[in-house]
Amino acid sequence: MGKSAFFPALLISGLTGSLWSVDTRAMDWPDSQDWAVHVDETLIDQKHGAFYSKYPDGPNSFSSQAENSYSSVGGINLGYLAGPHAEFWARVEDIRGIPLSNAGGLAALTNNDMQRVMTNQFTTYLALAFVRNTWELGGTSQSKEADEQNFARETSSRNVQLIYGKLDVLDMFDGNAYAHKSDDQFLNWCFMTSCAYDFPADARGYTWGAMSQLDWDQWSLRAGWFAMPRLPNQLELDGSVGQHFGVDAEIERRWASGALKLLAYQGRMQLSSYGQFLNQTGVFIQNSPKYDAKRGGAGLNLQQELMSGVGFFSRMFWTGGQSETMAYTEADRSASAGFSLEGGLWGREKDGIGVGWAANSINSNRQAFLAAGNYDLFIGDGYLVYAPENVLETYYRLGIVRNVELTFDWQYIVNPAYNQVRGPIDVYGLRLHLDF
Repeated sequence: MGKSAFFPALLISGLTGSLWSVDTRAMDWPDSQDWAVHVDETLIDQKHGAFYSKYPDGPNSFSSQAENSYSSVGGINLGYLAGPHAEFWARVEDIRGIPLSNAGGLAALTNNDMQRVMTNQFTTYLALAFVRNTWELGGTSQSKEADEQNFARETSSRNVQLIYGKLDVLDMFDGNAYAHKSDDQFLNWCFMTSCAYDFPADARGYTWGAMSQLDWDQWSLRAGWFAMPRLPNQLELDGSVGQHFGVDAEIERRWASGALKLLAYQGRMQLSSYGQFLNQTGVFIQNSPKYDAKRGGAGLNLQQELMSGVGFFSRMFWTGGQSETMAYTEADRSASAGFSLEGGLWGREKDGIGVGWAANSINSNRQAFLAAGNYDLFIGDGYLVYAPENVLETYYRLGIVRNVELTFDWQYIVNPAYNQVRGPIDVYGLRLHLDF
């Protein structure tokens, strides 16, 4: 992948160093408490009918003709508890899928399992491989439940973590209990994080890097340094992490019923600037010259339990600069809000309902670039009558049996790719998720 050997070597040395401090009994064939295995499979089917478009579709348009799409993502998470301060996790994924409109034509893409590089053939790859070191600093004792990337353990309210290896930045930043990267919540990209948060990732959503987290009672502070893709939204990562990199930092304040987070980021990589082409037409940004550039922004993330079983979420995010998108989707400003209701409210403990709204906008230079008949990496109709892009999504999650869920989803998209002479679009989805 063209990445530096620094992060893989750091991962191996960190795990090896931790093993030296483990009791010698752990060097025998470990018992089941030292290992964890989680298996999951998610199948998503989506479709939309024909919708109004004043002019014919362009090269990067969301198709105005009826389409059907599906995705299949299976994963195996393997964890090893290397000692009181260290654990290792790896995840292998197997994917296959056909995206709507070649995974383009929208900022608010409709399937959070759909990757930029998915095809109608199964592809297997290493998604995650990281070490987590934790040191306790005192405070009150608390129990942490096991999940797909954590062992159950007793910890303190004051601790520091160091995580390094192959990572998913969204596992560590911009989390929200009611709208995040999840297989039992919303499907749209603008609800798993802010669409204007251009976080470091390859075309599958992963990167190499390191981050640290300090928990101090009701406060948390996180910071990370990550590899960027060599070219925007491509699979190959840039190994020159001293010159091209992504830096992310977040501060969180928690209270009994909610939390507020402030997140900031900056990415440095080779990009094109829209200002270079405002007097031209027919330009495809992916084919244009690239130069060292910076792109960064900041935003707020709120979650609040309103009553037992009812939660509210909201995000606002701003990204500055005149350069093209680095690694996520085509948005420079974004806002979202919504509600989550748990099924215990109506006697269905495993069920749930979500309703969310999101709005995206782009800066004036990107608007002028598209209006002149040019094409961004994933959007561009060949013309533009600008208006903010909006999406309304609602879902009903049906718990069938333990670890098996079926979700019915509807998304209503207005002004797709910021073009008010196209749409609106109704996208209907069905998701089956199994987790063991």
